[in-house]
Amino acid sequence: MGKKVADLTLDDEHMTVGGEDTLQEAAKRLLTISGGLVVVLDDEQRVKGVLGQRQLIKALGEGVDATSAQCHQHMEMDFMKVKLTDSLKDVLANVRLRSPQAVIAVDEHDEFIGYFSPGDYQEAVQLIDNLKGLNL
Repeated sequence: MGKKVADLTLDDEHMTVGGEDTLQEAAKRLLTISGGLVVVLDDEQRVKGVLGQRQLIKALGEGVDATSAQCHQHMEMDFMKVKLTDSLKDVLANVRLRSPQAVIAVDEHDEFIGYFSPGDYQEAVQLIDNLKGLNL
């Protein structure tokens, strides 16, 4: 029996923000978590992009006014969507092949469920390795 994305804890290491929210608001939310990123959602809870420390620092380094610049103007759009029912083995293979900036879990309606963090990636690798050891 193969493990699925749903077997991981995906509700940590991220915060969400709206595309119209300011970079200042994104920075405040990012500071409330250790590591991770801010997921930019539209009004239907669909992922539009992600903001991490790199995108925020880049914008500030370019002299952007964080109190007025909106998240959608500076978000990273190189993310990969996975479903909760996707096998971890397939997801890991696709991540290795594509190397996206972020992996985002969505439901059957394409609505945001959680962030597949680097920690989740390591957990998935261990789960797959353990299953191989058990010949499952």
